[in-house]
Amino acid sequence: MWIIYALSAAVIWGISYAASGRVIERGMTPLAFFFFFALFGSIAAGLALLLLGKMATIPGEIRGLGPDWVWFVVAMVTSAAGALLIYMAISEKNATLASLIEISYPLFVAIFAWLFFRETQFNLASLLGGLMILGGVGVVFLGNRS
Repeated sequence: MWIIYALSAAVIWGISYAASGRVIERGMTPLAFFFFFALFGSIAAGLALLLLGKMATIPGEIRGLGPDWVWFVVAMVTSAAGALLIYMAISEKNATLASLIEISYPLFVAIFAWLFFRETQFNLASLLGGLMILGGVGVVFLGNRS
């Protein structure tokens, strides 16, 4: 199922970036857009937790992290920063180009997983794919420097 979830997320992110690009192009600031993104996400997640009867499990889930609660905070801060930064990139150029550069993040996932946790999450094929992604980022950047 992971491949279906990942491909579905890619399609939904494609819709989201195209729509957010239009909204930001029409004058909404990246910060205001990010505010509404976070607000909607909070309301939707809160309602889902309530409807599924899972709201009471949240404190236990956080306690269950033990010392890894720090990584929870890191994940929350960097997720928020990443979302705001992609909206800022979209406002400076466009959704397509910003997303083509952002697509280099899997390489950074592998690097940080190794640096932080000493987890090797790549093999030769994924390493070569990562290098190809970086090459593609270079091509997109150099072809759109205006």
